[in-house]
Amino acid sequence: MIYNSLDTIPYKRFIKIEESEEFWRLNTNINRAEDCSPEKMIQYLVIWGELYEQHLSKNQTSESKKIFKLSKNIDELLALNKVILMSCEALKFTFNQEIYDILISYGYKLNVENTESYYNDLDKIEREANAYVIKAEHYQKMLPEPKEQGNNDYDIDDVMASYSAILGFDIGDYNEITYTKYFACQKQVNAKIKSINAQNKK
Repeated sequence: MIYNSLDTIPYKRFIKIEESEEFWRLNTNINRAEDCSPEKMIQYLVIWGELYEQHLSKNQTSESKKIFKLSKNIDELLALNKVILMSCEALKFTFNQEIYDILISYGYKLNVENTESYYNDLDKIEREANAYVIKAEHYQKMLPEPKEQGNNDYDIDDVMASYSAILGFDIGDYNEITYTKYFACQKQVNAKIKSINAQNKK
């Protein structure tokens, strides 16, 4: 299964992808990055970008959106660099029309009529792919310095457990609670706390 909606992706998986940037985790049938083809890597990166933009539109600040845009550009450039290098490496061993088409779709030229030119073109494409890394490093310098995190013994499971305690019912399997349900519970918790505080002030 490929998670492509906030209504279906488990919140803990969403957090895991956000922290690790392992976008292949959107596909439940893939267990490691090595099992992900170049074209699939691009596909998952696009899906994650769409999901994260929805996430930001719901509950993040303009500063967070700016950081996300820069991070997205960095991720796309590094992923593209990896796809190009993987494609070149594969074509050095055997010609594959699908992989060849990937390079051509990104504007590269590869002479398949002459063996010497073929390998020279692949070497040139690999060198040019380094430009994506240089551009990614440029965007990286534009990101703010990460803030130091204080000691915090609470994790997402603790937060979900507190939601169950405050709401007075079990909100479900923590590993299966979707992004949408998690924030629905969060709203209920905030509303209940607000109501309790209002009553205490009377």
